[in-house]
Amino acid sequence: MSQAATSMSGIRRRTQTPNEAQPIRRFSDRMQREERHAAEQELDLRQLRHHTKNALQRIIALFAEAPGLGDTPQGEKIVQELEYRIGLSATISDALFGLTDAPGPMAERLRQLAGAVVDMMRDTDQVIRIGISIRGYCPVHLRDAVLRSAHELIGNAVKHGMKGRPTGRIAVRLVSDDRCTTLTVLDNGWGFAGNLRTGEGLALARRFAARHDGSLSMDGEDGTVATLVLPH
Repeated sequence: MSQAATSMSGIRRRTQTPNEAQPIRRFSDRMQREERHAAEQELDLRQLRHHTKNALQRIIALFAEAPGLGDTPQGEKIVQELEYRIGLSATISDALFGLTDAPGPMAERLRQLAGAVVDMMRDTDQVIRIGISIRGYCPVHLRDAVLRSAHELIGNAVKHGMKGRPTGRIAVRLVSDDRCTTLTVLDNGWGFAGNLRTGEGLALARRFAARHDGSLSMDGEDGTVATLVLPH
Protein backbone atom coordinates (compact mmCIF):
# COMPACT_ATOMS: atom_id res chain seq x y z
CA MET A 1 0.00 0.00 0.00
CA SER A 2 1.35 3.44 -0.92
CA GLN A 3 2.16 6.09 1.65
CA ALA A 4 -0.76 8.26 0.44
CA ALA A 5 -3.20 5.37 0.75
CA THR A 6 -1.90 4.57 4.21
CA SER A 7 -2.36 8.22 5.22
CA MET A 8 -5.95 8.33 3.89
CA SER A 9 -6.75 5.07 5.63
CA GLY A 10 -5.53 6.56 8.87
CA ILE A 11 -7.73 9.63 8.38
CA ARG A 12 -10.75 7.42 7.77
CA ARG A 13 -10.08 5.43 10.90
CA ARG A 14 -9.67 8.60 12.97
CA THR A 15 -13.00 10.11 11.84
CA GLN A 16 -14.77 6.97 12.89
CA THR A 17 -13.48 6.83 16.45
CA PRO A 18 -16.23 7.03 19.13
CA ASN A 19 -14.58 9.99 20.90
CA GLU A 20 -14.70 12.11 17.73
CA ALA A 21 -18.20 11.01 16.67
CA GLN A 22 -19.87 11.72 20.03
CA PRO A 23 -19.77 15.56 19.81
CA ILE A 24 -21.31 15.41 16.34
CA ARG A 25 -24.10 13.14 17.56
CA ARG A 26 -24.72 15.36 20.59
CA PHE A 27 -24.92 18.45 18.38
CA SER A 28 -27.31 16.69 16.00
CA ASP A 29 -29.50 15.49 18.88
CA ARG A 30 -29.61 19.00 20.38
CA MET A 31 -30.61 20.52 17.05
CA GLN A 32 -33.39 17.97 16.66
CA ARG A 33 -34.67 18.69 20.18
CA GLU A 34 -34.65 22.43 19.52
CA GLU A 35 -36.52 21.96 16.24
CA ARG A 36 -39.15 19.81 17.96
CA HIS A 37 -39.47 22.38 20.76
CA ALA A 38 -39.90 25.22 18.23
CA ALA A 39 -42.55 23.22 16.35
CA GLU A 40 -44.42 22.56 19.61
CA GLN A 41 -44.29 26.25 20.54
CA GLU A 42 -45.65 27.23 17.13
CA LEU A 43 -48.49 24.74 17.56
CA ASP A 44 -49.27 26.24 20.97
CA LEU A 45 -49.28 29.74 19.49
CA ARG A 46 -51.58 28.68 16.67
CA GLN A 47 -54.09 27.32 19.17
CA LEU A 48 -53.85 30.46 21.33
CA ARG A 49 -54.41 32.68 18.29
CA HIS A 50 -57.37 30.57 17.19
CA HIS A 51 -58.90 30.70 20.67
CA THR A 52 -58.37 34.45 21.01
CA LYS A 53 -59.90 35.21 17.62
CA ASN A 54 -62.95 33.12 18.46
CA ALA A 55 -63.36 34.78 21.87
CA LEU A 56 -63.11 38.31 20.48
CA GLN A 57 -65.47 37.56 17.61
CA ARG A 58 -68.00 36.10 20.07
CA ILE A 59 -67.80 39.15 22.34
CA ILE A 60 -68.41 41.47 19.40
CA ALA A 61 -71.34 39.29 18.25
CA LEU A 62 -72.94 39.57 21.70
CA PHE A 63 -73.16 43.34 21.30
CA ALA A 64 -75.14 42.95 18.09
CA GLU A 65 -77.42 40.31 19.64
CA ALA A 66 -78.26 42.26 22.83
CA PRO A 67 -81.92 43.39 22.62
CA GLY A 68 -82.28 47.15 22.36
CA LEU A 69 -78.60 47.90 22.94
CA GLY A 70 -78.19 49.64 19.61
CA ASP A 71 -81.68 51.14 19.40
CA THR A 72 -80.61 54.55 20.72
CA PRO A 73 -77.83 56.81 19.43
CA GLN A 74 -76.06 56.54 22.79
CA GLY A 75 -76.31 52.74 22.83
CA GLU A 76 -75.11 52.48 19.24
CA LYS A 77 -72.14 54.72 20.07
CA ILE A 78 -71.21 52.50 23.03
CA VAL A 79 -71.39 49.37 20.88
CA GLN A 80 -69.20 50.90 18.18
CA GLU A 81 -66.70 52.17 20.74
CA LEU A 82 -66.43 48.76 22.44
CA GLU A 83 -65.92 46.99 19.12
CA TYR A 84 -63.28 49.54 18.15
CA ARG A 85 -61.41 49.21 21.45
CA ILE A 86 -61.44 45.42 21.24
CA GLY A 87 -59.94 45.65 17.76
CA LEU A 88 -57.24 48.04 18.98
CA SER A 89 -56.38 45.72 21.86
CA ALA A 90 -55.95 42.85 19.41
CA THR A 91 -53.73 44.99 17.17
CA ILE A 92 -51.50 45.94 20.11
CA SER A 93 -51.27 42.32 21.28
CA ASP A 94 -50.40 41.18 17.76
CA ALA A 95 -47.63 43.76 17.42
CA LEU A 96 -46.19 42.78 20.81
CA PHE A 97 -46.73 39.04 20.99
CA GLY A 98 -48.49 37.78 17.85
CA LEU A 99 -51.62 37.01 19.88
CA THR A 100 -54.15 36.62 17.06
CA ASP A 101 -51.82 36.73 14.04
CA ALA A 102 -48.14 35.99 13.40
CA PRO A 103 -45.97 39.12 13.79
CA GLY A 104 -44.89 40.92 10.64
CA PRO A 105 -41.65 42.83 9.92
CA MET A 106 -40.23 45.08 12.64
CA ALA A 107 -41.16 48.37 10.93
CA GLU A 108 -44.73 47.22 10.40
CA ARG A 109 -45.04 46.05 14.01
CA LEU A 110 -43.78 49.36 15.39
CA ARG A 111 -46.12 51.42 13.21
CA GLN A 112 -49.13 49.27 14.06
CA LEU A 113 -48.28 49.37 17.75
CA ALA A 114 -47.78 53.13 17.90
CA GLY A 115 -50.99 53.99 16.08
CA ALA A 116 -53.10 51.53 18.08
CA VAL A 117 -51.70 52.66 21.46
CA VAL A 118 -52.47 56.31 20.68
CA ASP A 119 -56.02 55.50 19.57
CA MET A 120 -56.56 53.25 22.57
CA MET A 121 -55.31 55.77 25.16
CA ARG A 122 -56.53 59.13 23.80
CA ASP A 123 -59.85 60.74 24.71
CA THR A 124 -62.64 60.36 22.19
CA ASP A 125 -62.49 63.99 21.05
CA GLN A 126 -58.70 64.31 21.34
CA VAL A 127 -56.55 64.64 18.22
CA ILE A 128 -53.02 63.26 18.59
CA ARG A 129 -50.76 62.89 15.60
CA ILE A 130 -47.90 60.40 15.68
CA GLY A 131 -44.91 60.08 13.36
CA ILE A 132 -42.62 57.05 13.02
CA SER A 133 -39.01 57.18 11.81
CA ILE A 134 -36.89 54.01 11.43
CA ARG A 135 -33.26 53.85 10.33
CA GLY A 136 -30.92 50.86 10.33
CA TYR A 137 -31.44 47.20 11.18
CA CYS A 138 -32.64 46.38 14.68
CA PRO A 139 -31.13 43.04 15.80
CA VAL A 140 -33.69 40.29 16.23
CA HIS A 141 -32.84 39.64 19.88
CA LEU A 142 -33.58 43.30 20.78
CA ARG A 143 -36.91 43.67 18.99
CA ASP A 144 -39.15 42.51 21.82
CA ALA A 145 -37.47 44.93 24.24
CA VAL A 146 -37.87 47.81 21.76
CA LEU A 147 -41.53 47.09 21.05
CA ARG A 148 -42.52 46.48 24.65
CA SER A 149 -40.72 49.63 25.78
CA ALA A 150 -42.36 51.61 22.96
CA HIS A 151 -45.75 50.39 24.17
CA GLU A 152 -45.13 51.78 27.66
CA LEU A 153 -43.46 55.04 26.57
CA ILE A 154 -46.09 55.94 23.97
CA GLY A 155 -48.85 55.08 26.43
CA ASN A 156 -47.25 57.38 29.02
CA ALA A 157 -46.98 60.17 26.46
CA VAL A 158 -50.72 60.01 25.78
CA LYS A 159 -51.85 59.35 29.34
CA HIS A 160 -49.68 61.94 31.10
CA GLY A 161 -48.14 64.26 28.52
CA MET A 162 -51.38 64.85 26.63
CA LYS A 163 -53.78 64.75 29.58
CA GLY A 164 -56.44 67.44 29.17
CA ARG A 165 -54.95 68.76 25.93
CA PRO A 166 -57.21 68.82 22.83
CA THR A 167 -54.34 68.22 20.40
CA GLY A 168 -50.79 66.95 20.50
CA ARG A 169 -47.90 65.36 18.60
CA ILE A 170 -45.74 62.33 19.34
CA ALA A 171 -42.63 61.30 17.41
CA VAL A 172 -41.12 57.81 17.63
CA ARG A 173 -37.60 57.32 16.28
CA LEU A 174 -35.77 54.01 16.05
CA VAL A 175 -32.11 54.11 15.01
CA SER A 176 -29.74 51.13 14.84
CA ASP A 177 -26.03 51.44 14.05
CA ASP A 178 -22.95 49.27 14.64
CA ARG A 179 -22.90 50.00 18.39
CA CYS A 180 -26.47 50.18 19.64
CA THR A 181 -30.17 50.51 18.97
CA THR A 182 -31.83 53.70 20.24
CA LEU A 183 -35.56 54.25 20.64
CA THR A 184 -36.68 57.83 21.26
CA VAL A 185 -40.26 58.86 22.06
CA LEU A 186 -40.90 62.63 22.06
CA ASP A 187 -44.13 64.48 22.80
CA ASN A 188 -45.10 68.17 22.95
CA GLY A 189 -47.17 67.70 26.09
CA TRP A 190 -46.89 69.07 29.61
CA GLY A 191 -43.42 67.72 30.39
CA PHE A 192 -42.28 67.54 34.00
CA ALA A 193 -40.06 69.41 36.43
CA GLY A 194 -37.73 67.91 39.02
CA ASN A 195 -37.79 64.21 39.78
CA LEU A 196 -40.07 62.15 37.55
CA ARG A 197 -42.53 59.95 39.41
CA THR A 198 -42.00 56.39 38.19
CA GLY A 199 -45.17 54.45 37.50
CA GLU A 200 -45.63 50.88 36.34
CA GLY A 201 -45.06 51.74 32.66
CA LEU A 202 -41.65 53.34 33.22
CA ALA A 203 -40.66 50.61 35.66
CA LEU A 204 -41.40 47.99 33.00
CA ALA A 205 -39.46 49.90 30.34
CA ARG A 206 -36.46 50.13 32.65
CA ARG A 207 -36.63 46.38 33.26
CA PHE A 208 -36.69 45.73 29.52
CA ALA A 209 -33.58 47.91 29.15
CA ALA A 210 -31.81 46.17 32.04
CA ARG A 211 -32.30 42.77 30.40
CA HIS A 212 -29.90 43.87 27.66
CA ASP A 213 -27.56 46.03 29.77
CA GLY A 214 -29.22 49.11 28.33
CA SER A 215 -30.53 52.37 29.78
CA LEU A 216 -33.65 54.53 29.82
CA SER A 217 -33.42 58.29 30.35
CA MET A 218 -36.16 60.93 30.61
CA ASP A 219 -36.05 64.67 29.89
CA GLY A 220 -39.10 66.80 30.70
CA GLU A 221 -37.83 70.32 30.07
CA ASP A 222 -39.74 70.91 26.81
CA GLY A 223 -42.46 68.30 26.53
CA THR A 224 -41.08 64.85 27.33
CA VAL A 225 -38.25 62.96 25.65
CA ALA A 226 -37.74 59.31 26.58
CA THR A 227 -34.60 57.62 25.27
CA LEU A 228 -33.97 53.88 25.40
CA VAL A 229 -30.45 52.71 24.46
CA LEU A 230 -29.69 49.03 23.94
CA PRO A 231 -26.05 48.10 23.18
CA HIS A 232 -25.32 45.49 20.53
